[in-house]
Amino acid sequence: MSPTNYVLDGQQRLTVIYSCLGAPDSEEGFAAAYDLDKQSFTVKPLQHDPKIFPLRWMFETTKLLDFRTALKSFPEHAAYQQRLDNLISVFSNYRAPVVTLKDLTIQEICPIFERINSSGTKLSMFDLMVAATWSHGAFDLNEEAERIADSLEDKGFNGIERDTILKCITAVKFSGIKKEQVLNLRNMPGKEMDSLVTQTREALLKTIDLLSTEFKIYSWDFLPYEALVIVLCYVFSKAPNLAGEQMVRLRQWFWRASFSERYRVGGEGFVSRDLADVRAFVEQGKGDAKSFGEVGALGKTSFRIGNSRTRAFALSLAIKQPKNITNGASIDTAIALSQFNKKQFHHIYPKGYLASIGEPLDQNSILNVCMLAASENNTISDSNPMEYLPQCIQQLGPKAETVFASNLLPSPQKFDCKTATYSSFLVERESILSSYWSALCDGHVH
Repeated sequence: MSPTNYVLDGQQRLTVIYSCLGAPDSEEGFAAAYDLDKQSFTVKPLQHDPKIFPLRWMFETTKLLDFRTALKSFPEHAAYQQRLDNLISVFSNYRAPVVTLKDLTIQEICPIFERINSSGTKLSMFDLMVAATWSHGAFDLNEEAERIADSLEDKGFNGIERDTILKCITAVKFSGIKKEQVLNLRNMPGKEMDSLVTQTREALLKTIDLLSTEFKIYSWDFLPYEALVIVLCYVFSKAPNLAGEQMVRLRQWFWRASFSERYRVGGEGFVSRDLADVRAFVEQGKGDAKSFGEVGALGKTSFRIGNSRTRAFALSLAIKQPKNITNGASIDTAIALSQFNKKQFHHIYPKGYLASIGEPLDQNSILNVCMLAASENNTISDSNPMEYLPQCIQQLGPKAETVFASNLLPSPQKFDCKTATYSSFLVERESILSSYWSALCDGHVH
């Protein structure tokens, strides 16, 4: 049987093994067989062939012996019987390592499985929790997570990590996402768990709506941190409807946390502590917005979409509803931010141009990037900015100021693109972006 590119998780692998070797003949599922003539594995044939041995008979003594005896009707029966004996020997004598763990709690078992899988398929906390809750029968965590994921996909978001869903469920219930809190979910009755999952799903749907409408996040690719979703889900689970100053404070937390890379380090304990702090700040105004982070210097940040600050930068550009600097046409930010496509982002001083003049400063600085439709980006290519920018300004005419402002670029009337060096441009752009980011962090720009 030719190999097929299937990727199976641990539970699926066990299911296939059982279906192949241990299931009754009448049970549906994968039922492989071995062709003694061709000496190859195959799927179970539609019609019985006395030379093809069903693997489900491997440990069925009567069926196995009857099959072996029936092979005597063939001239090559000795060869067939030897091949069957060899097949049985391989499976029967295969040595599988087994570790029996007795009288241990799941808290003690989890680290053992994590270490065992460190060089293979790593079990996530979600995998362990699925195994822990599946035995209860009344509640299937994997199925509930799939339902939540499907409901988010309807909103345009797909691919949410199941671990993220599990953390959101834990946060809603226990106001924290530490490992021991996650594990405590397994002690909840089925009906209570059903209610919790419903509450989490509704809070996540509100979270996704907010991310797309308020912060122009149309896919997980542009979410600065997973923690932002967990915190927002928690807040919406406790306060489904935010208005007025509450939304202002929520924006303050979101942008400050994103620009300052608040959740880059700290782990589950840090996020757990933040849940109560952010909720108190957003709902009641307790605390100081500055405690969630400051803008800081921009100049040393390179444009790399895997970097959280880069993602926050891209979102901040989208908030301005930018227009193409070449023709003034509106840019569809939903397309630009639906998935990362570098052609939707333009280096104002093209990297090819900067390389040609031996520019030592970072060519990929976020200060050197704006949004631009892919077709226009290709047109500019590696053109000299001292030539193409003045041409754009001339073609835009009276709209030039508005178009450049929508891209957070220096004013055509105050900044001479014909003579500006790359270093002078970076200084001017950093001043504009710093001022804008500070306004976002104050929560009044949206």
